[in-house]
Amino acid sequence: MAIQDYMKAQKLAEKQQRTAPKDERCLPVLEDKLRGKETEGQIPLGQMEIPLSMIAGTAQAERTSAFAGNFMPLLDYDTEFGNKWSLLCDSVREVGVNEPITVFEYMQRFYVAEGNKRVSVSKYFGAVSICAVVTRIIPRQDDSDEYKIYSEFMAFHRVSGIYEIEMKQVGGFTRLMQAIRPVELPDDADGKPVQPEPWDEDLRRDVKFLYSVFESYYTAKIGRNQAQIKTGDAFVHFLEIYGFAQIRGLSSAELHQHIERIRGEFGVLVNDNPTSHILNPTEGSQKIALSRMILPGSPGPLKIAFLYPKKPEESGWVYNHEHGRQHIQRKFGEQIETEYFVCPAEDGEETIAKAIADGFRLIFTTSPVYHACSMRMAVAHPEIIILNCSVNTAYQQLRTYYLRIYEAKFITGVIAGIMTETNRIGYIADYPVLGTPASIAAFALGVEMVNPRAKVYLDWSTLENHDPIACFREKKIDLISDRDINAHLSKEADFGLHAICVDDQNSFPIAAPVLNWGSLYEDLVRSVLIGAWKNDANQNEKQALNYYWGMSSGAVGVKYSKDNLPRDLQKLPRLLHNQIALGEFEPFRGPISRSDGNYIVPPGQNLSADEIIALDWLPSNVKGRLPEIGELAPQYREFARWHSIHKQDSAGLLK
Repeated sequence: MAIQDYMKAQKLAEKQQRTAPKDERCLPVLEDKLRGKETEGQIPLGQMEIPLSMIAGTAQAERTSAFAGNFMPLLDYDTEFGNKWSLLCDSVREVGVNEPITVFEYMQRFYVAEGNKRVSVSKYFGAVSICAVVTRIIPRQDDSDEYKIYSEFMAFHRVSGIYEIEMKQVGGFTRLMQAIRPVELPDDADGKPVQPEPWDEDLRRDVKFLYSVFESYYTAKIGRNQAQIKTGDAFVHFLEIYGFAQIRGLSSAELHQHIERIRGEFGVLVNDNPTSHILNPTEGSQKIALSRMILPGSPGPLKIAFLYPKKPEESGWVYNHEHGRQHIQRKFGEQIETEYFVCPAEDGEETIAKAIADGFRLIFTTSPVYHACSMRMAVAHPEIIILNCSVNTAYQQLRTYYLRIYEAKFITGVIAGIMTETNRIGYIADYPVLGTPASIAAFALGVEMVNPRAKVYLDWSTLENHDPIACFREKKIDLISDRDINAHLSKEADFGLHAICVDDQNSFPIAAPVLNWGSLYEDLVRSVLIGAWKNDANQNEKQALNYYWGMSSGAVGVKYSKDNLPRDLQKLPRLLHNQIALGEFEPFRGPISRSDGNYIVPPGQNLSADEIIALDWLPSNVKGRLPEIGELAPQYREFARWHSIHKQDSAGLLK
């Protein structure tokens, strides 16, 4: 029996050497991998079960002559090696592998120091894992994506104890931890996030089961031609869409159905240009379909629901969206019926489900806090149109929308640069999340264009136990760019660009961004009513869609104070407004330099919409920085983590 097994294994070795790519015919050697590379030392991890699929090679070069690249034996049966392999084969068949092997782990791959034949026999029998004593070799830190991903893996492994999941995208492991256990992480006294507790055995087992089912189905049905990503990257996408709690405990068959339902999302994930930003109303969205789109439900007006995180009278952000809802109700009259629902993010799915049951077929979720629940409900109800107001554009089945607020901030920056008497201008931002740095940078570039001597002092309203206005008064700042939105409840509050008197508490408004959500809502609703809704998606089959409107569509503007901004000072801002609207001027057109003189944006080049949204730098005339999440007041941290500019830091797990 043993000789037959050996001959079969030897044929597998010969086939590997005959048909495999040249670099896979022989076992990789750890000594060769490390040659010329510096390391930070070794860490003993102890004894554990490791996946046989991740045993890449051997630690010493002398073992490569005995095995092919698949660990099958090459030497003749009548050698001492062949005899020992055969005896081990009989023993493993009867009692299994009863002694752990010894391996080094380097960059999430194992190299055998002792026990090569045990690995060979186990692979021959199709075993999944093997017991091993593991020593990790830590690579020297560098700026490569490979190192960043491995650093994230080490943090993930400390918490999960799982080796099988691999990533090719920076930030994947941190997102995976947050997707599986999205808890509010406490912060220590120094403002640094505390490391999460290790997973218990039940959680580890359930995650490994989910991943094994996902990996098997995804590899066989979907991922064959998607070499740009690892299965682990797709798995994170899968968990973020459905939510770990919602799919934990499902059967293999049920999981297969869930994976198949979002097949198109994985095509977006591997696209070099995953997002199509629609910057203006498209011809397709205005084209009446020959066969009008029929939304399921009873005949009558199209029922449209709006989800608000607060009441309109309690929030300037919601107040502006409520103006948009009222605008489309007036515009379309009896063709539509609108209603708004106020609910926190954790009740979003329940509220959307109730709205669907009540016959609403078009649903606008008007805040980024609803993004996750909007995605899950869009997948569960493909017959319903759901749009989320955010710049998170990762998914094809959920279209998002937002406004290019930075265009208006650039104009108010120009005004501030003209009007300042102290050359000290304040800027109050809220969250260090996607889109916020773009508004800060645009404002600062507007200031710099007309007044290179002026500095912009950046501060944050969400910092814990902090008063930005008090700090600004100490710095003798005379102009402040504050919140963008003025609700009717806050007529006495400062907003937009306003001046403060250094010697007293008085202030007066100068100019403010105007956000016309009604313009965007009108176009989206019209495209549904005339049956043109699918046209934009048909033209962007493998991309996520984000409606990102600005001055060119009339969705963004600037309101000037008649009393406090003289007409002659309005000429340049209005001219720039018109040029931006016509596409003849771009706020983020180079040259834009860092404080060291190096270009951020070279002369003559413009940033793309993706680059503007993900912008994470500040111009050289800004005095301030983007704060860490742990510096924010506790009630603001969770939102900031989920929408962080730096995905690898979004859960605060690597700090």
